[in-house]
Amino acid sequence: MKLKNIGKGVKIKIMNLNKIRNEILNETKPYVIKYGWNEEMFLKVAKNSKYETAVILTLFPEGYISLIQLYIDEVNIKMTDKSKNLNLIRLKIHERIRELCILRFDIMVKEKKLVSKTFFHLLLPNNYKFCLKNLYKTVDQIWYLAGDSSTDFNFYSKRVILASIYSSTIIHFINNNDFEKTIDLLDKQLKKVAKIPKIKDRFNEFVKLVPHFFKLRKKFNFTKQ
Repeated sequence: MKLKNIGKGVKIKIMNLNKIRNEILNETKPYVIKYGWNEEMFLKVAKNSKYETAVILTLFPEGYISLIQLYIDEVNIKMTDKSKNLNLIRLKIHERIRELCILRFDIMVKEKKLVSKTFFHLLLPNNYKFCLKNLYKTVDQIWYLAGDSSTDFNFYSKRVILASIYSSTIIHFINNNDFEKTIDLLDKQLKKVAKIPKIKDRFNEFVKLVPHFFKLRKKFNFTKQ
């Protein structure tokens, strides 16, 4: 196996680059919790890391936004892996969505400050497309894990509605330390999912988002985890 020298005398197997990216992500998390996501973070993190700044920038060519993407993907992967322990087949679709959302919040509660810093950073105007892309990926993955097989109107309406539900619930989750209250809000919101076959007349309030989801699905060619 070919070895590569990436700085400070550290030699790695090329096949372990993903492992190194995850190591850097874990080393960066305490910094993000304290200072938030910013352009200076790689310089600061490199001072206390065995990886030089140039190496980190090579592994994350789009800058710290690449690291945010890795973190979001990490949560999606954990949700997908842990969902295998849920007995979803016995549940109705909206109940499956509930269990998957609770599972996701349960994963995120362990790093709530990091979630908060990430969420509010993504709300910045210049992060709009990136935020929307990842919101789509999240709700699409939840529906996929729930066994959704809808097409046409229902496919997109479900994802738009869940995007609205997920966004409002995560805001409550971040700003409230009572996990049960967050679940109560989720339950109230999920009544919309249970009534999806009857909501076509209410779709106008969400319709502005639909073109973005069409474009994102085509542009980024999302695949399942």
